[in-house]
Amino acid sequence: MSDCCSTKGQVSESSSNELCPSCNVKGKKVKIITLKSMLKPTILGTLNAGLTHYFCSSKDCNVVYYDTDKKTYLKSEIKVSVHQKDNATVVPVCYCFGWTKEKIKKYVENGITPNPVEHIRENINENRCGCEVNNPQGSCCLGNVTSYIKELT
Repeated sequence: MSDCCSTKGQVSESSSNELCPSCNVKGKKVKIITLKSMLKPTILGTLNAGLTHYFCSSKDCNVVYYDTDKKTYLKSEIKVSVHQKDNATVVPVCYCFGWTKEKIKKYVENGITPNPVEHIRENINENRCGCEVNNPQGSCCLGNVTSYIKELT
């Protein structure tokens, strides 16, 4: 497992012509291991692993992944609910360590411990995260967790 939460050597943003075929929002390049982990078995057989793939984070778009040939993979074809596309409180914001929207909200409202950001950072420092295979966006969740906490406060 590579150091998915490191800021060193991160993949650069996609070029401006790599837009989601459904919503025309610029996607974020994801590694093929993420799709192999996230696609349902019946859909995995349609994956062209030789192409570049992108994650669409647009809340109102049904597409989760697409490739350079504009083949799309929809929310219904992914094994887990996608934080950016699902408002349910049981959806994880941090897929590696189980920080759901509900659990983060309890932390913000009641001050439960541990602090989600500190807990996740501690686990990152111990090289325990597996964002490439656990998080549909294929990268570290800390930005999502921090943003969600800010939304709540």
